[in-house]
Amino acid sequence: MLAGCASGGHQETHSAAPSSTLDALKSPLLPSAFFADGGDTFTAWRCTPSQDLVTTTPDDKRLRLWTALGETELPRAVVGAGSRYELDGVSFWRQGRDARVESDNGQLVCTLANERETTTREQHPDSIFYAGGNEPGWNVSLDRNSHSLTLVSDYGQASDTFDYRVASIHNGSDANMVLVSDSGRYPMDLNLRAGACFDDMSGKPWPVKVMLRYGGREFHGCGQGVEAHH
Repeated sequence: MLAGCASGGHQETHSAAPSSTLDALKSPLLPSAFFADGGDTFTAWRCTPSQDLVTTTPDDKRLRLWTALGETELPRAVVGAGSRYELDGVSFWRQGRDARVESDNGQLVCTLANERETTTREQHPDSIFYAGGNEPGWNVSLDRNSHSLTLVSDYGQASDTFDYRVASIHNGSDANMVLVSDSGRYPMDLNLRAGACFDDMSGKPWPVKVMLRYGGREFHGCGQGVEAHH
């Protein structure tokens, strides 16, 4: 319905460690669409016709919107009631726990379904990106100061650390990134793609879809670029 929402978007990248030039060179640049960009909360919306969206508001002037296809940023528009954001024929109008989304492809009527505080350096001080999933429980974190990542799997019983390289990266609203490694016991590849993602047990919203292959296994889950602070 809202395929048009994923067009437009951004071309910039988000520095892995913007505090200093030296730190920025130690880990890769991640696409802007992987981050809340200062937003405190991710919000999940259940919409009719059937579509689920994720939003965050980094400040009172803009809203970041993720569909299944990617991310776009809408500036705030003047409106009598509620909060409305619009750009290039796409508008998001929120009134409390309800929202209406309009584009050239039609209209969605949405209800707030879930919220989650953005992941920050307070929880993961050494990570630039964090993701996780279920059955069995797993998580992966990209180190802030090196090209290494750590996979914790089987509900915390197994931990593997890899040196990786960036096999491909695409910026913009449909940003994606592939990381690969041969440094572990088995080859590993990690695919990150901007798009509305929901934890399959809690329903909590995230801005990045994640798939990791390692040792003949596939791990599916959600992630985000780690924010500096709330």
